Amino acid sequence: MDFIISLLVYIIPIIILYFVISAAVRNGINSSDVAKILREKNEELTKKRK
Repeated sequence: MDFIISLLVYIIPIIILYFVISAAVRNGINSSDVAKILREKNEELTKKRK
C-alpha cells in the first residue's frame, strides 16, 4: 500500500508539470515572430492556390 501511495506522490506532479510545460511552449511558439511570419506565408500560399 505504501508503494502505491509513494508512486502516486511522484507521478502526479510530473504529469502536472508536463501539461504546464507543454502549454507554455505552445504559447511561446504561437506568439513568436517566426510563427507570425510562417502563418502569413501560409496564408499567402493558400490564397494563391485558390
